[in-house]
Amino acid sequence: MKRLSKWLLILTLVIFNGCGKKTDRFANQIIEKIDFNNMKYPYQEKSFEYEGNRVVYLDHGQGDPLIFLHGQASDLLNFEPVFPLFDETYRVIAIDYPGFGKSDKPEIQFTEKFYSGLIDQLFIATGIESATLIGHSYGGLISMIYATARPQRIKSLVLISPAGIQKYSAFIEKAIRGSFTVEAIMATTVEKSLKNYQTIAINRTPDVERYATRRAGLLKNAGEDYCRYAHAMVQAADLMFKTNVRDRIGAHNFPTLLIWGREDPLIPYKIAAETLEYIPHAELITIDKCGHFPMLEYPDKFYELINAYLRVQS
Repeated sequence: MKRLSKWLLILTLVIFNGCGKKTDRFANQIIEKIDFNNMKYPYQEKSFEYEGNRVVYLDHGQGDPLIFLHGQASDLLNFEPVFPLFDETYRVIAIDYPGFGKSDKPEIQFTEKFYSGLIDQLFIATGIESATLIGHSYGGLISMIYATARPQRIKSLVLISPAGIQKYSAFIEKAIRGSFTVEAIMATTVEKSLKNYQTIAINRTPDVERYATRRAGLLKNAGEDYCRYAHAMVQAADLMFKTNVRDRIGAHNFPTLLIWGREDPLIPYKIAAETLEYIPHAELITIDKCGHFPMLEYPDKFYELINAYLRVQS
């Protein structure tokens, strides 16, 4: 417990203050202001209405459908480098949750029911009946929430360092909540934002650099839209604290692949063993010298691992 408490307190400092030494790749970056709606998406954007909000998604390629669910402080470009690898043989579907990316940013409270309804609407919009869900971090939690609510629609799960398994003590939850506020997020500097990605990504590839500078550009242009995005991040954190799927995910026998970076500083590798306790039928693949973003740090390997797994399942 003491080790866990120490790690979580350090994590809070990383999120808001950054740490680690500057690297040549990140040093002296010229960060240009960008707006959420000006981000370049790799495919034609589509949208549907959900609870009065416009929700943006991508739907490209042919084959078995894969639904990509992004992390908490991100958007569908979380998976940008691997989209062109998958769309050669799969139907690639990705979504910006309300509050994130190019979707509308309402000031609402996220619930399991909200996300189950959201993914239901994505299934309707795309006309698919079942799919493989590929969820990263917070997206892993959303994947498991939906899978346990709608098991008939799940072909398989791919969970990348998923949230939703570990539990936090009341002390640690209070400590993080006290720091993780809209005001604290809005006060984060561009320099601190770049330092965060130096820490979170171990293999700092050009894809990591592009991702980090894009996030910093959004922050540099912080205004009302970014403030609403910060609100969504806080609400997402609240859902993570309130929601744990460890006691229900194992009741379903979905083919499940777990991918973990061995040096992940956000959802550390030791959680992988704990996850296997609750999803005993899952297959775990570890990527050495990798942090929290396998799809950015090792995109080719990420694709190869998932493709090989899905081919066995088909």
